[in-house]
Amino acid sequence: MKIKLLLLSLVVFTGILSAQDTIFVKNGQVIPAIIVEKNNTEIKYKKFGQPASAAIYSVFVSDIKSIHFSDGIIADYTQAGQPATETGKEKPIEKAGTMNAIKWSFGASAEYFAVNPGDDLLEFWRYHTGDPNAEIGGNPLSFPFFFKMNMALGNMKRNWIGDELLVNIMPGDAIYATDDNGSNEISLGNIYSTIIIYYGRSLNHKNTLLAIIEPGLDISFSMTGTITINSTEYEETGTGMGYHIATGFDWLISKRFTASLRGGYRFMTIKEQHRSSTSSDGFANFYVNHSVSDELLSIKWNGPYVNFGLQWSFYTKMKSLAPPE
Repeated sequence: MKIKLLLLSLVVFTGILSAQDTIFVKNGQVIPAIIVEKNNTEIKYKKFGQPASAAIYSVFVSDIKSIHFSDGIIADYTQAGQPATETGKEKPIEKAGTMNAIKWSFGASAEYFAVNPGDDLLEFWRYHTGDPNAEIGGNPLSFPFFFKMNMALGNMKRNWIGDELLVNIMPGDAIYATDDNGSNEISLGNIYSTIIIYYGRSLNHKNTLLAIIEPGLDISFSMTGTITINSTEYEETGTGMGYHIATGFDWLISKRFTASLRGGYRFMTIKEQHRSSTSSDGFANFYVNHSVSDELLSIKWNGPYVNFGLQWSFYTKMKSLAPPE
């Protein structure tokens, strides 16, 4: 019976020891403790072995040498008063919003891009329809998807920098026009990618609302569609590039989810790669106004746009960029 009680006491004692954290202070003091809260300024703890209602003490992070946690993690506080290294399994998401974590995001958005194809295509259209008041419209709505990478500059979550790759497949009638009898028609779509570098600055004390400014390079992989002149349909393909500038906001709903809003203006010019007729006319050249000059037609994808998106994020660790003291 005595042996059973002894074994039971050893098991309970071992369990109690396993729940103990140990704080090593720079002045040589060793504090057996139970950590109840930690932040970048101080560590709050209860003295080990005291009841749950016991007083809570605190020690400044700058006074701590290291902490040995009950789960085996060892935090070293010897560099700049912050944990320099931690042995154990710490999730990267726990460092979200600091320079020690990279935020990777996938998402999709809805974009309203009011394409204004410019004077060249409009002059071309009016010349071939014979209508000096003819206009060009189109479907402005598309649904891009994107991949982002960003990180905080410093540990205050006030400044963010990142880059983004966005791919947009615009509908086949993004640029569209037709005359009254249907013998002349323009119907063009576009697939383009955008490479973006952006900077963000928090606007509230919780650092959940960021003002964003972003310039970007726009590259068209494939403009496709048809232009019909006098009931003869011509297939159109082309590539080109341009740029955009935009401003907006990011709302950090949580560490995993972010909503974004952007408004800006895009400038992109497409040069034709190939033009062929579906009739016996074969290949042809399109001119802006052949009666005036031999200037070949190029198609501009310019105009204002608004983009609203949602994204999901995960994190990876990286070594702090802050120089050691």
